[in-house]
Amino acid sequence: MHQWQEFNQSFKKYCIETLKNKLSGLDKIYEICVYPFEVSGKFFRPFLLYKTAEFIDSNKTESMLPFCLALELIHNYSLIHDDLPCMDNADFRRGFPTVHKKFGEAEAVLAGDMLLTLAFEIISSCSGFQPEKIVKVIKKVSQYSSYRYLITGQYLDLWFQKGIVQKNLENIKLINFYKTSGLIMLAVEIPIILLDPLYSIKFKLVKYGYWLGILFQVTDDILDNDGIVEIVSIEEARDIASKIYNKIRSLELSQDLLEIANFVYSRGF
Repeated sequence: MHQWQEFNQSFKKYCIETLKNKLSGLDKIYEICVYPFEVSGKFFRPFLLYKTAEFIDSNKTESMLPFCLALELIHNYSLIHDDLPCMDNADFRRGFPTVHKKFGEAEAVLAGDMLLTLAFEIISSCSGFQPEKIVKVIKKVSQYSSYRYLITGQYLDLWFQKGIVQKNLENIKLINFYKTSGLIMLAVEIPIILLDPLYSIKFKLVKYGYWLGILFQVTDDILDNDGIVEIVSIEEARDIASKIYNKIRSLELSQDLLEIANFVYSRGF
């Protein structure tokens, strides 16, 4: 997707420049915190947020960049902590050493903490929107990155790996929903809060975010040959993905939003 590539190039610069400004004078801390962005992935969630905003009101897309950054900060915080020895104990991410392998375990914990808290500072500093809408965004981000989705998902995944949670399809679906779907749904719901589209549009977008989040993890599991494909065959997992993808197509949203779903869906085939 050409638009996605263009967005990534400019957004990556925006992320690095903002972190540099925020952490001015803290050279070593900046080096650690900016590292995930220098070796970054596809910026999937920020691009989804940006395109959702464009679908609602194309005149407001640039004002979404701070919220895109906040979402990516939270996503990278979660990855840094997920890679730690006490969690998944991963040595590499995206083909590069993980933060704790490159800089140290304690440094990685602090870097994750800093990215998470910095996200809230950036959101609370945004101008151009009614204060009550910013408060709603902060509340939603707090919920989705904590007990309502992300952290609860991490707990369930940890207990799943320890055998405390039974290894079956329903529990894997639940873990995927909590651990992955939340930030993807959040990328759709932040523009809904800020730009307040018609109810009929809100309804479709919420369903879109919900199904896209589930589809993302199913195809991720197919790619990595774990998660759901530890319980069902790849063919069955692909059938699940196809059914979810068809639900997204039936919403009849913009071509750009459908192309994002196409990208997620095609990874598993």
